[in-house]
This record gives sequence, C-alpha cells and structure tokens, in this order.
Amino acid sequence: MKASGREKRFLLHAIQRLLGLAVTFVIVAFLLFLAIRAIPGDPVALRLKNPDPVQVAQERERLGLDQPWPVQFVRQSASFWRGDWGVSFGTGRAVLQDVRAFLPATLELAFAAIILGVSAGVFWALFSEASGNRLAGAFSYTIGIAGLVVPIYWIGLILIIVGSLWLGWFPTGGRLPVGMAPPEISGFVLIDALLAGKWEAFGAALRHLFLPAVCLSFYPAAQVCTTLRARLRDPRVQALLGSLRARGFGPVRIWLIHILKLLAAPVVTIVGTTFGVLLGGAVLTETVFSWPGMGRYLVAAVLDRDLYVIQNALLLVVFLVLFVVQLSDLLAIGLNPLGLREEEDG
Repeated sequence: MKASGREKRFLLHAIQRLLGLAVTFVIVAFLLFLAIRAIPGDPVALRLKNPDPVQVAQERERLGLDQPWPVQFVRQSASFWRGDWGVSFGTGRAVLQDVRAFLPATLELAFAAIILGVSAGVFWALFSEASGNRLAGAFSYTIGIAGLVVPIYWIGLILIIVGSLWLGWFPTGGRLPVGMAPPEISGFVLIDALLAGKWEAFGAALRHLFLPAVCLSFYPAAQVCTTLRARLRDPRVQALLGSLRARGFGPVRIWLIHILKLLAAPVVTIVGTTFGVLLGGAVLTETVFSWPGMGRYLVAAVLDRDLYVIQNALLLVVFLVLFVVQLSDLLAIGLNPLGLREEEDG
C-alpha cells in the first residue's frame, strides 16, 4: 500500500527533526563540556584529601583528564551512551544509580505540573471566551501575567504559608512522611503506591505533591491561557464560531469538540516548549519544598564540582528536553497536518 503525499511529507519532516535533534544535541553537549571545564577549581584536587601534585597527576591520568579536550569529549560522549557514567565524588555511588533514584521524583513533579497547568489554562481560556464574562476574562489575564512574571520561589513560599502554615492542609516539604515508603517499582511514588494497593501512601504522596505541582504549574498555565486567548480572537476562529452557531450547534459541542480539537496542536506545542522551563524551574521548586529530585542533586553537584554528575546528569536533562520538544512538534503536526503545509510554503 503506497503512502500518500502527506504521509511522505510527514515522514521526511520527522527524519529532518531527528537529524536536527542529533546535531543540536552534539553542539549543546560540546558547549556543556567546555563550560564544565571552565568552572574554577580542580575536581580531582577537591576530591582527594591532602593531595600532593604527584597524586593529583596520577588520578588525572587514571580518569583520562590529562588527555586533549577533543579526546576527552569523544570519550565522555561514548561513555554517556554506554551508560558508564562513573562514580559521584559526593555520594560515592554510581552516577547512574543516583539518577535512577532522583530523576523519577523530578519527572513526577513535572508531569503533575503540566497536567494541572494545561488543564487550568485551557479551562480559563475557553471559559472566559465562551461566557463573555469580564471577571473571568480578567482572571484569565491575571493568570497569564502571574505565571510569566512572578518568581517561582515567591509563589512557592506563598503556597507554603497559606496551604501549610495557615490552613494546615498540606505538608511543607518532602515526598512522603518519614518512615512511609511504597515498594520501589518504577520510582514514581504515586504509581508504585497504586500498583501495591497502598492507599494511605498514595494519599500521603498526593498531599506532598500538590503544593509543588501547583507552584510549578503557573508557568504552563500562563502560556496556555495567553496563547489560546490570542488564538480564539483570530478572525478565522471567530468566523468558524459564527458558522457553528448558525448551524444550530450547542455550546458544549462547539467549545469542547470543535474548538478544543482546533486548539489541540498549539497546546501540544506549548507542552513541548515549556518542558525544559519546567525542569529548570524544578530546581527552585525542589529547593523550596525539599523535594528529593534532580534539581537539588545537580545544584549540590555543581557546588561540590562533582565532575561525573555534572557532565552526565546535565547531558541527560538536555537530551530529554530536546527529545520532548521534537516529539511535541511531530505530535502537533499530526494533530494539525495543515501546519506542515504552511511550514513548507513558508
């Protein structure tokens, strides 16, 4: 069965995106490599107790740090793809083992923030336009301003003061109460608690997750709400709304089926482009809420000049961000094939 012209264009676009992902990753990896080497201080000397020049030279030779930079970069890249990430100077454990322990917490927080943020942004954008209520419109505008302007650590502190100290509904930090832990299956506490049938642990994990997820969700909510409100005011969309109303369709069918389907592609694009911002914002959020994720782990590694953690864990984060951006672009085109034609015509 022969592929249609649109399928061929989509396949070609996907291949171009994958090649772009590979080239971008290599460039960013090399820039990250140079940036790490430019950090003041010798990581080997910091690692050793009472180091002497001979001992430092021997350790640098053992780690391959005495080689020229291009050789070091190639060796590091090969080690990254093999999964040979070395041992953390700070924890004394394999870096890959640490990443497997900390990454699920950050991803769980990021996914929860995306779900909350996108849901809130879509709801307020549609509700303010569908109802024509000025108060709803002003509130959606406020969400957009607050999520883009207010510092994330300030939002986190306000949530702790109100939700934890004043109301006492949520804990101030952590992922679970002390002494409580579901079986480690996937590393995602909510999923593991469900799989194990530990409903008390699931409820406790949900309460611990709520405030940091709300804090981190302000940015995607602002992006979605602002973008969708601008799209909904497009003359072409307004003409479509008039046409649907003239055909006698009810508000539910118009807004939750036709218009929501029309806006699916830009929402997916926003999710992809904000994923990196969420991972960056997770550093501050995890610090404010004592969340045991990759953000705090990487900050400690940078402060301790923990070479293997910085170069491998950061490289993993870079790859995840680039991959999600490219994947969201392909999904957006799949939801809105006209976007591919417009891109080609442009």
